[in-house]
Amino acid sequence: MAKKVRERMVSYATYGVVLCLVLKSIFSLRTYVMLSRSFDADEGTMNGLKLNLVPITEVASDVSPLDLFLRHAKEPVIVKGALHGQPLMRADNVVEYVAQVCRDSYIDTVVYSKEVSSWAGHTDEKLMRIKDYYASYVKNSSNEELRYATSATFGMPFMCPALQHDMLVPGLASKPLPTGGAFRNYAQPTIFMGPAWSRSELHIDMMLMPFWLGVYAGTKRFRVIAFEDNLEHFGVDRGGFGSGRILSPSGKALEIFDPDVQEFPELQDVRIYEGEVKAGDVIYVPSGALHGILNTEATFAATSNSLWPPLTSHYAEVCTKSHFARRCKRMLKDTYLGACEVDGLNPFDDSTIEEFTKCALHSKANIELGQARSYVDKKGFRDIFLWELFRFTSYEDFCLAVCSKYLELDYTKSKQGPEQEAVCKRQCKVLGSRNGKPST
Repeated sequence: MAKKVRERMVSYATYGVVLCLVLKSIFSLRTYVMLSRSFDADEGTMNGLKLNLVPITEVASDVSPLDLFLRHAKEPVIVKGALHGQPLMRADNVVEYVAQVCRDSYIDTVVYSKEVSSWAGHTDEKLMRIKDYYASYVKNSSNEELRYATSATFGMPFMCPALQHDMLVPGLASKPLPTGGAFRNYAQPTIFMGPAWSRSELHIDMMLMPFWLGVYAGTKRFRVIAFEDNLEHFGVDRGGFGSGRILSPSGKALEIFDPDVQEFPELQDVRIYEGEVKAGDVIYVPSGALHGILNTEATFAATSNSLWPPLTSHYAEVCTKSHFARRCKRMLKDTYLGACEVDGLNPFDDSTIEEFTKCALHSKANIELGQARSYVDKKGFRDIFLWELFRFTSYEDFCLAVCSKYLELDYTKSKQGPEQEAVCKRQCKVLGSRNGKPST
Protein backbone atom coordinates (compact mmCIF):
# COMPACT_ATOMS: atom_id res chain seq x y z
CA MET A 1 0.00 0.00 0.00
CA ALA A 2 2.82 2.40 0.99
CA LYS A 3 4.61 1.56 -2.25
CA LYS A 4 1.51 2.48 -4.30
CA VAL A 5 1.15 5.76 -2.41
CA ARG A 6 4.80 6.60 -3.10
CA GLU A 7 4.35 5.75 -6.79
CA ARG A 8 1.23 7.92 -6.95
CA MET A 9 3.08 10.81 -5.26
CA VAL A 10 5.99 10.50 -7.72
CA SER A 11 3.47 10.44 -10.56
CA TYR A 12 1.79 13.61 -9.28
CA ALA A 13 5.16 15.32 -8.82
CA THR A 14 6.20 14.38 -12.35
CA TYR A 15 2.88 15.64 -13.67
CA GLY A 16 3.39 18.91 -11.80
CA VAL A 17 6.86 19.41 -13.31
CA VAL A 18 5.55 18.67 -16.81
CA LEU A 19 2.61 21.03 -16.28
CA CYS A 20 4.97 23.84 -15.21
CA LEU A 21 7.13 23.28 -18.27
CA VAL A 22 4.07 23.32 -20.52
CA LEU A 23 2.78 26.52 -18.94
CA LYS A 24 6.18 28.17 -19.39
CA SER A 25 6.22 27.07 -23.01
CA ILE A 26 2.75 28.52 -23.50
CA PHE A 27 3.88 31.77 -21.88
CA SER A 28 6.92 31.95 -24.16
CA LEU A 29 4.79 31.20 -27.21
CA ARG A 30 2.22 33.83 -26.24
CA THR A 31 5.01 36.35 -25.70
CA TYR A 32 6.46 35.51 -29.10
CA VAL A 33 3.09 35.82 -30.83
CA MET A 34 2.23 39.10 -29.08
CA LEU A 35 5.57 40.70 -29.87
CA SER A 36 5.90 39.40 -33.41
CA ARG A 37 2.36 39.99 -34.63
CA SER A 38 3.25 43.48 -35.94
CA PHE A 39 6.44 42.35 -37.66
CA ASP A 40 4.96 41.17 -40.96
CA ALA A 41 6.50 43.69 -43.33
CA ASP A 42 4.60 42.21 -46.26
CA GLU A 43 1.27 43.04 -44.69
CA GLY A 44 2.48 46.03 -42.66
CA THR A 45 -0.79 46.15 -40.74
CA MET A 46 -1.66 46.51 -37.08
CA ASN A 47 -5.26 46.19 -35.88
CA GLY A 48 -6.48 47.02 -39.38
CA LEU A 49 -4.25 50.07 -39.79
CA LYS A 50 -1.84 50.04 -42.70
CA LEU A 51 1.59 50.94 -41.35
CA ASN A 52 3.99 52.66 -43.71
CA LEU A 53 6.99 50.38 -43.11
CA VAL A 54 10.18 51.25 -44.98
CA PRO A 55 13.20 48.90 -44.95
CA ILE A 56 16.29 50.41 -43.35
CA THR A 57 19.02 50.89 -45.95
CA GLU A 58 21.91 48.43 -45.67
CA VAL A 59 25.43 49.21 -46.88
CA ALA A 60 28.70 47.27 -46.99
CA SER A 61 31.34 47.69 -44.29
CA ASP A 62 33.69 49.47 -46.70
CA VAL A 63 31.37 52.50 -46.97
CA SER A 64 33.29 55.71 -46.35
CA PRO A 65 32.18 57.81 -43.35
CA LEU A 66 31.71 60.81 -45.67
CA ASP A 67 29.32 58.87 -47.90
CA LEU A 68 27.52 57.42 -44.89
CA PHE A 69 26.98 60.70 -43.05
CA LEU A 70 26.34 62.94 -46.05
CA ARG A 71 24.23 60.65 -48.20
CA HIS A 72 22.22 59.22 -45.30
CA ALA A 73 22.30 62.06 -42.76
CA LYS A 74 18.51 61.98 -42.24
CA GLU A 75 17.80 58.24 -42.28
CA PRO A 76 18.99 55.18 -40.36
CA VAL A 77 21.54 52.93 -42.05
CA ILE A 78 22.80 49.45 -41.16
CA VAL A 79 26.48 48.88 -41.95
CA LYS A 80 26.79 45.13 -42.48
CA GLY A 81 29.74 43.32 -40.94
CA ALA A 82 31.40 46.46 -39.59
CA LEU A 83 32.49 44.66 -36.39
CA HIS A 84 33.72 41.39 -37.84
CA GLY A 85 37.39 42.28 -37.32
CA GLN A 86 37.00 43.01 -33.61
CA PRO A 87 38.36 40.62 -30.94
CA LEU A 88 35.04 40.30 -29.12
CA MET A 89 33.46 38.77 -32.21
CA ARG A 90 35.79 35.77 -31.79
CA ALA A 91 34.34 34.78 -28.42
CA ASP A 92 32.41 31.49 -28.42
CA ASN A 93 29.68 33.04 -26.29
CA VAL A 94 29.92 36.84 -26.34
CA VAL A 95 27.44 37.55 -23.55
CA GLU A 96 29.01 34.97 -21.24
CA TYR A 97 32.47 36.31 -22.02
CA VAL A 98 31.41 39.87 -21.14
CA ALA A 99 29.89 38.58 -17.90
CA GLN A 100 33.26 36.99 -17.05
CA VAL A 101 35.37 40.06 -17.88
CA CYS A 102 33.05 42.47 -16.06
CA ARG A 103 31.77 40.02 -13.45
CA ASP A 104 31.90 42.17 -10.28
CA SER A 105 30.91 45.42 -11.98
CA TYR A 106 27.51 46.98 -11.31
CA ILE A 107 25.03 47.53 -14.12
CA ASP A 108 21.55 49.06 -14.18
CA THR A 109 18.70 46.67 -14.88
CA VAL A 110 15.15 47.58 -15.84
CA VAL A 111 11.93 46.00 -17.03
CA TYR A 112 9.63 47.33 -19.72
CA SER A 113 6.06 48.31 -18.88
CA LYS A 114 3.47 49.71 -21.24
CA GLU A 115 1.80 51.28 -18.21
CA VAL A 116 4.51 53.90 -17.75
CA SER A 117 5.48 56.87 -19.90
CA SER A 118 9.05 57.06 -18.66
CA TRP A 119 12.05 57.07 -21.02
CA ALA A 120 11.88 53.98 -23.29
CA GLY A 121 9.14 52.52 -21.07
CA HIS A 122 11.72 51.34 -18.53
CA THR A 123 10.84 50.98 -14.86
CA ASP A 124 11.75 49.03 -11.70
CA GLU A 125 15.42 50.01 -11.80
CA LYS A 126 17.90 47.85 -9.89
CA LEU A 127 21.70 47.86 -9.80
CA MET A 128 23.08 44.33 -10.03
CA ARG A 129 26.49 42.80 -10.44
CA ILE A 130 26.88 41.67 -14.03
CA LYS A 131 27.71 38.09 -13.05
CA ASP A 132 24.45 37.86 -11.07
CA TYR A 133 22.38 39.51 -13.78
CA TYR A 134 23.76 37.18 -16.45
CA ALA A 135 23.11 34.07 -14.36
CA SER A 136 19.56 35.06 -13.42
CA TYR A 137 18.18 36.70 -16.55
CA VAL A 138 20.24 35.69 -19.59
CA LYS A 139 21.67 32.25 -18.91
CA ASN A 140 18.46 31.23 -17.13
CA SER A 141 16.13 31.50 -20.11
CA SER A 142 13.19 30.19 -18.07
CA ASN A 143 13.02 33.39 -16.03
CA GLU A 144 9.74 35.01 -17.02
CA GLU A 145 10.82 38.53 -16.00
CA LEU A 146 12.37 40.19 -19.05
CA ARG A 147 14.94 42.29 -17.22
CA TYR A 148 17.20 44.39 -19.45
CA ALA A 149 20.68 45.65 -18.48
CA THR A 150 22.25 48.98 -19.42
CA SER A 151 25.30 50.82 -18.10
CA ALA A 152 23.43 54.02 -17.31
CA THR A 153 24.69 54.84 -13.80
CA PHE A 154 28.24 53.67 -14.45
CA GLY A 155 29.20 54.14 -18.10
CA MET A 156 31.33 51.47 -19.72
CA PRO A 157 34.64 53.40 -19.24
CA PHE A 158 34.16 53.29 -15.46
CA MET A 159 32.04 50.17 -15.18
CA CYS A 160 34.33 47.82 -17.11
CA PRO A 161 37.37 49.58 -18.63
CA ALA A 162 39.03 46.27 -19.51
CA LEU A 163 36.29 45.49 -21.99
CA GLN A 164 37.83 47.93 -24.45
CA HIS A 165 40.60 45.42 -25.20
CA ASP A 166 37.99 43.35 -27.00
CA MET A 167 35.33 45.92 -27.93
CA LEU A 168 36.73 48.79 -29.99
CA VAL A 169 35.14 51.96 -31.35
CA PRO A 170 34.18 51.18 -34.99
CA GLY A 171 36.21 52.94 -37.65
CA LEU A 172 33.24 54.84 -39.09
CA ALA A 173 32.83 56.58 -35.70
CA SER A 174 36.53 57.03 -34.91
CA LYS A 175 36.87 60.73 -35.83
CA PRO A 176 34.15 62.64 -33.98
CA LEU A 177 33.94 66.31 -33.18
CA PRO A 178 34.75 67.35 -29.59
CA THR A 179 31.15 66.51 -28.73
CA GLY A 180 29.91 68.76 -25.96
CA GLY A 181 33.32 70.43 -25.93
CA ALA A 182 35.46 67.37 -25.15
CA PHE A 183 36.60 64.01 -26.48
CA ARG A 184 36.23 62.37 -23.07
CA ASN A 185 32.67 61.35 -22.28
CA TYR A 186 33.03 59.13 -19.22
CA ALA A 187 29.39 58.03 -19.44
CA GLN A 188 29.81 56.37 -22.85
CA PRO A 189 29.89 54.03 -24.62
CA THR A 190 26.82 52.52 -23.02
CA ILE A 191 26.43 48.77 -23.12
CA PHE A 192 23.16 46.86 -23.35
CA MET A 193 22.61 43.18 -22.66
CA GLY A 194 19.43 41.23 -22.24
CA PRO A 195 17.33 38.15 -22.96
CA ALA A 196 15.15 37.65 -26.01
CA TRP A 197 12.09 39.97 -26.12
CA SER A 198 13.54 42.56 -23.78
CA ARG A 199 13.23 46.02 -25.30
CA SER A 200 13.45 49.80 -25.27
CA GLU A 201 10.27 51.42 -26.56
CA LEU A 202 10.09 54.46 -28.82
CA HIS A 203 12.11 57.42 -27.52
CA ILE A 204 14.48 60.24 -28.51
CA ASP A 205 18.02 60.33 -27.16
CA MET A 206 19.45 63.06 -24.96
CA MET A 207 20.09 66.41 -26.63
CA LEU A 208 18.63 64.96 -29.86
CA MET A 209 22.02 63.37 -30.56
CA PRO A 210 22.71 60.90 -33.38
CA PHE A 211 24.40 57.64 -32.41
CA TRP A 212 26.07 54.47 -33.57
CA LEU A 213 25.18 51.10 -32.07
CA GLY A 214 27.15 47.90 -32.65
CA VAL A 215 25.67 44.45 -32.03
CA TYR A 216 28.15 41.79 -30.88
CA ALA A 217 25.66 39.02 -30.14
CA GLY A 218 22.06 38.29 -31.05
CA THR A 219 19.69 40.39 -33.16
CA LYS A 220 18.01 43.74 -32.51
CA ARG A 221 14.93 44.81 -34.42
CA PHE A 222 14.76 48.58 -34.92
CA ARG A 223 11.81 50.78 -35.77
CA VAL A 224 12.75 54.39 -36.43
CA ILE A 225 10.77 57.57 -37.17
CA ALA A 226 12.96 60.30 -38.65
CA PHE A 227 12.94 63.76 -37.10
CA GLU A 228 11.37 65.30 -40.20
CA ASP A 229 8.38 62.93 -40.19
CA ASN A 230 7.92 63.32 -36.46
CA LEU A 231 7.92 67.10 -36.74
CA GLU A 232 5.45 67.07 -39.64
CA HIS A 233 2.92 64.64 -38.21
CA PHE A 234 3.22 65.00 -34.43
CA GLY A 235 4.72 68.48 -34.12
CA VAL A 236 6.94 70.08 -31.51
CA ASP A 237 4.34 69.79 -28.74
CA ARG A 238 3.57 66.07 -29.19
CA GLY A 239 6.75 64.77 -30.83
CA GLY A 240 8.48 63.59 -27.68
CA PHE A 241 10.94 66.45 -27.65
CA GLY A 242 10.24 67.17 -24.01
CA SER A 243 9.97 63.79 -22.31
CA GLY A 244 11.73 61.83 -25.04
CA ARG A 245 8.51 59.93 -25.86
CA ILE A 246 5.35 60.57 -27.90
CA LEU A 247 2.25 60.82 -25.72
CA SER A 248 -1.41 60.78 -26.72
CA PRO A 249 -3.84 63.44 -25.42
CA SER A 250 -4.78 60.99 -22.69
CA GLY A 251 -1.14 60.61 -21.65
CA LYS A 252 -0.56 57.17 -23.14
CA ALA A 253 2.91 56.54 -24.59
CA LEU A 254 3.28 55.30 -28.16
CA GLU A 255 4.44 51.69 -28.38
CA ILE A 256 5.94 51.31 -31.83
CA PHE A 257 5.89 47.50 -31.75
CA ASP A 258 2.26 47.32 -30.60
CA PRO A 259 0.70 50.70 -31.45
CA ASP A 260 -2.74 51.79 -30.30
CA VAL A 261 -4.20 53.02 -33.58
CA GLN A 262 -7.09 54.83 -31.92
CA GLU A 263 -4.72 56.88 -29.80
CA PHE A 264 -2.21 57.52 -32.62
CA PRO A 265 -4.01 57.68 -36.01
CA GLU A 266 -1.07 59.71 -37.39
CA LEU A 267 0.89 56.47 -37.76
CA GLN A 268 -0.70 55.67 -41.11
CA ASP A 269 1.03 58.75 -42.58
CA VAL A 270 4.40 58.35 -40.89
CA ARG A 271 7.29 56.45 -42.46
CA ILE A 272 8.48 53.81 -40.02
CA TYR A 273 11.94 52.54 -40.89
CA GLU A 274 12.33 48.90 -39.90
CA GLY A 275 15.32 46.57 -39.98
CA GLU A 276 17.28 43.92 -38.11
CA VAL A 277 20.77 44.61 -36.81
CA LYS A 278 22.57 41.30 -36.46
CA ALA A 279 25.79 40.29 -34.71
CA GLY A 280 28.67 42.06 -36.43
CA ASP A 281 26.56 44.96 -37.75
CA VAL A 282 26.55 48.64 -36.80
CA ILE A 283 23.54 50.92 -37.17
CA TYR A 284 23.65 54.69 -37.53
CA VAL A 285 20.56 56.52 -36.24
CA PRO A 286 20.27 60.22 -37.16
CA SER A 287 19.81 63.31 -35.01
CA GLY A 288 16.43 63.66 -33.32
CA ALA A 289 15.10 60.32 -34.57
CA LEU A 290 12.55 58.40 -32.54
CA HIS A 291 13.58 54.76 -32.22
CA GLY A 292 12.38 51.59 -30.56
CA ILE A 293 14.48 48.44 -30.17
CA LEU A 294 13.31 44.87 -29.60
CA ASN A 295 15.79 42.09 -28.86
CA THR A 296 14.58 39.06 -30.80
CA GLU A 297 17.45 37.02 -29.34
CA ALA A 298 19.66 37.25 -26.27
CA THR A 299 21.92 40.14 -27.16
CA PHE A 300 24.91 42.28 -26.29
CA ALA A 301 25.55 45.69 -27.85
CA ALA A 302 27.42 48.96 -27.33
CA THR A 303 26.42 52.46 -28.37
CA SER A 304 27.59 56.05 -28.16
CA ASN A 305 26.07 59.45 -28.94
CA SER A 306 28.51 61.58 -30.93
CA LEU A 307 28.66 64.31 -33.55
CA TRP A 308 30.77 63.96 -36.69
CA PRO A 309 31.81 66.79 -39.06
CA PRO A 310 29.53 65.83 -42.00
CA LEU A 311 26.47 65.97 -39.72
CA THR A 312 26.96 69.59 -38.69
CA SER A 313 24.22 71.00 -40.91
CA HIS A 314 21.61 68.37 -40.04
CA TYR A 315 22.16 68.56 -36.29
CA ALA A 316 21.94 72.36 -36.36
CA GLU A 317 18.67 72.09 -38.30
CA VAL A 318 17.19 69.45 -36.00
CA CYS A 319 18.11 71.35 -32.85
CA THR A 320 16.75 74.65 -34.14
CA LYS A 321 13.50 73.31 -35.61
CA SER A 322 12.77 71.36 -32.43
CA HIS A 323 12.81 74.76 -30.70
CA PHE A 324 16.03 73.73 -28.95
CA ALA A 325 14.57 70.71 -27.18
CA ARG A 326 16.44 68.56 -24.69
CA ARG A 327 19.24 71.08 -24.12
CA CYS A 328 20.58 70.74 -27.66
CA LYS A 329 21.46 74.45 -27.93
CA ARG A 330 24.11 73.98 -25.24
CA MET A 331 25.44 70.97 -27.15
CA LEU A 332 25.73 73.04 -30.34
CA LYS A 333 27.56 75.84 -28.57
CA ASP A 334 29.99 73.62 -26.67
CA THR A 335 30.79 71.24 -29.54
CA TYR A 336 32.11 74.11 -31.66
CA LEU A 337 33.88 75.54 -28.59
CA GLY A 338 31.73 78.67 -28.49
CA ALA A 339 33.08 79.91 -31.82
CA CYS A 340 29.64 80.21 -33.45
CA GLU A 341 26.68 82.24 -32.22
CA VAL A 342 23.70 80.07 -31.21
CA ASP A 343 21.37 82.75 -29.84
CA GLY A 344 20.58 83.99 -33.35
CA LEU A 345 19.25 80.63 -34.52
CA ASN A 346 15.57 80.92 -35.49
CA PRO A 347 13.24 77.96 -36.19
CA PHE A 348 11.35 80.10 -38.71
CA ASP A 349 14.37 81.43 -40.60
CA ASP A 350 16.50 78.85 -42.44
CA SER A 351 19.14 81.45 -43.21
CA THR A 352 20.14 81.52 -39.54
CA ILE A 353 20.80 77.78 -39.67
CA GLU A 354 22.87 78.23 -42.83
CA GLU A 355 24.94 80.97 -41.19
CA PHE A 356 25.60 78.86 -38.12
CA THR A 357 26.56 75.86 -40.27
CA LYS A 358 28.99 77.96 -42.32
CA CYS A 359 30.65 79.18 -39.15
CA ALA A 360 30.80 75.69 -37.62
CA LEU A 361 32.35 74.12 -40.71
CA HIS A 362 35.13 76.72 -40.65
CA SER A 363 35.73 76.40 -36.92
CA LYS A 364 38.80 74.94 -35.24
CA ALA A 365 36.59 72.27 -33.69
CA ASN A 366 35.65 70.99 -37.15
CA ILE A 367 38.81 71.54 -39.20
CA GLU A 368 41.51 70.67 -36.67
CA LEU A 369 39.97 68.70 -33.83
CA GLY A 370 37.31 67.00 -35.94
CA GLN A 371 39.85 66.24 -38.68
CA ALA A 372 37.38 67.26 -41.36
CA ARG A 373 39.95 66.86 -44.12
CA SER A 374 40.31 63.15 -43.43
CA TYR A 375 36.66 62.67 -44.40
CA VAL A 376 37.33 64.15 -47.84
CA ASP A 377 40.57 62.20 -48.25
CA LYS A 378 38.89 59.05 -46.89
CA LYS A 379 42.00 58.19 -44.88
CA GLY A 380 42.83 57.19 -41.34
CA PHE A 381 39.56 55.56 -40.33
CA ARG A 382 40.07 52.35 -38.33
CA ASP A 383 38.72 50.58 -35.27
CA ILE A 384 40.33 52.25 -32.26
CA PHE A 385 40.63 51.65 -28.53
CA LEU A 386 38.65 53.81 -26.17
CA TRP A 387 41.84 55.23 -24.66
CA GLU A 388 42.80 56.44 -28.14
CA LEU A 389 39.41 58.08 -28.67
CA PHE A 390 39.76 59.81 -25.30
CA ARG A 391 43.25 60.95 -26.35
CA PHE A 392 45.26 59.24 -23.63
CA THR A 393 48.73 57.82 -24.32
CA SER A 394 48.05 54.34 -22.92
CA TYR A 395 45.41 52.09 -21.40
CA GLU A 396 46.94 52.45 -17.92
CA ASP A 397 46.76 56.24 -18.01
CA PHE A 398 43.19 56.08 -19.29
CA CYS A 399 42.03 53.56 -16.70
CA LEU A 400 43.51 55.25 -13.65
CA ALA A 401 42.24 58.65 -14.75
CA VAL A 402 38.73 57.34 -15.36
CA CYS A 403 38.54 55.44 -12.06
CA SER A 404 39.63 58.55 -10.14
CA LYS A 405 37.50 61.01 -12.10
CA TYR A 406 34.16 59.32 -12.48
CA LEU A 407 32.88 59.56 -8.94
CA GLU A 408 33.21 63.35 -9.12
CA LEU A 409 30.18 63.44 -11.42
CA ASP A 410 26.92 63.96 -9.54
CA TYR A 411 24.92 61.27 -11.29
CA THR A 412 27.36 58.51 -10.30
CA LYS A 413 26.60 58.94 -6.61
CA SER A 414 25.18 55.71 -5.27
CA LYS A 415 25.84 53.38 -2.40
CA GLN A 416 27.58 51.01 -4.83
CA GLY A 417 29.94 53.78 -5.99
CA PRO A 418 32.93 52.93 -3.76
CA GLU A 419 32.63 49.24 -4.65
CA GLN A 420 32.51 50.06 -8.34
CA GLU A 421 35.56 52.31 -7.97
CA ALA A 422 37.48 49.40 -6.43
CA VAL A 423 36.44 47.10 -9.29
CA CYS A 424 37.54 49.71 -11.80
CA LYS A 425 40.99 50.09 -10.22
CA ARG A 426 41.49 46.32 -10.04
CA GLN A 427 40.95 46.15 -13.78
CA CYS A 428 43.66 48.78 -14.28
CA LYS A 429 46.12 46.83 -12.16
CA VAL A 430 45.46 43.42 -13.65
CA LEU A 431 45.02 44.35 -17.30
CA GLY A 432 47.00 47.57 -17.62
CA SER A 433 50.17 45.73 -18.65
CA ARG A 434 48.51 44.99 -21.99
CA ASN A 435 48.92 48.67 -22.82
CA GLY A 436 45.90 48.58 -25.07
CA LYS A 437 46.80 45.39 -26.94
CA PRO A 438 43.72 43.38 -27.95
CA SER A 439 43.16 40.12 -26.09
CA THR A 440 43.16 36.92 -28.09
